[in-house]
Amino acid sequence: MPTQRTTDAAGVTRISKPDPAEGDRSLPRDTKTFLLLSGVNHNLFGSRDPKAYGSDTLAMIEERVTKFGKELGVNVVCFQTNYEGEMCEAIHYARGLGGVVMNPGAFAHYSYALHDAIDACDSPVVEVHISNVYAREEFRHNYELGLRTAIQRVAEQAAAGKA
Repeated sequence: MPTQRTTDAAGVTRISKPDPAEGDRSLPRDTKTFLLLSGVNHNLFGSRDPKAYGSDTLAMIEERVTKFGKELGVNVVCFQTNYEGEMCEAIHYARGLGGVVMNPGAFAHYSYALHDAIDACDSPVVEVHISNVYAREEFRHNYELGLRTAIQRVAEQAAAGKA
């Protein structure tokens, strides 16, 4: 089933469950559209731990990123999920887009599946975080089994056109 897109009154486009088949490498890429991919618990931004994450809701963040994209002449589509498999499918979908800006949340600490999805993505993938993970609890500093290093390496190679 094709990915459904809805646009709200603020101009933010969100996708429903992404169809990974739309990232088929044989189809032309939409290089002017980028995926803002938000991970686990990000639906709670604005109310969850404001000292770490601030008071902005995810909708507010999506609106700012969408406006910035328009200033740059690109489209932004947004997707948030609390499920690792859906995050992987969104990355598969994004193989047909210009790139991905993603905050994997806790998945950055342990997700081999997410690493493999990024590795298989032809589009550049950039990892961002709302909080400074190194200024927080010790367990957030450690990306188990070097996974964060692996995710960064794949993202950097893709951004440099080497992946």
